[in-house]
Amino acid sequence: MDHERFVEEVQRRAGFAGRDEAERAIAVTARTLGERLLEDEAAAVAGGLPGPVAAAVRGATYQGDFDRDELYDRIARREGAPRGFGMEHAQAVCQVIGEALPEAERQRLQKHLPDWADLFAPREAGAPPPRPVHAAAPPEVGHGATLATGRPGSRRPLSEARPEPAHAESVARSDDPHADTRLSSSPGLTQERLQETLAEGRPGPERPVSETQR
Repeated sequence: MDHERFVEEVQRRAGFAGRDEAERAIAVTARTLGERLLEDEAAAVAGGLPGPVAAAVRGATYQGDFDRDELYDRIARREGAPRGFGMEHAQAVCQVIGEALPEAERQRLQKHLPDWADLFAPREAGAPPPRPVHAAAPPEVGHGATLATGRPGSRRPLSEARPEPAHAESVARSDDPHADTRLSSSPGLTQERLQETLAEGRPGPERPVSETQR
């Protein structure tokens, strides 16, 4: 998938009015993904992505095994948007990343980030295009109907509304989207991932990380 198509897919799925908005969401999400990846993992993922997206992943520095909620929060903060928008944008960009990666690389990424695995699942073949949650809002509503504001035209908060999710695979369809992939029980923790890199699948260094930094 080239960069032009990547941006078009994100723009369509997230319901952005313009290309600039889509490119900003891609850059922010790719950078935040890179902060969850070890160096070798980030390099392997970047190798399967279009140039600007790859650069954002490579340019990030690993910041620990933060969870999905933190992913959404970081994206929303960096975009200066409500958390509902951050969640929509993360889901749209990650799904397109999963579709852009070669299958083998996508499966390795899902293996090493099991708590995020469903975010990278490609949209099912033949599935209708997703209806963006905030794409068509009445002028008086302002930002439109989002996961943060409820159904189209509604001013009720998410806690009182059940809007359509951003795409068919959205975790918003589940009452407990993290039940099967909680970070505390996932096998993809840093200490285990250091033993088998995403890039080559070979054992990592024999010395503890604490010694390599001396």
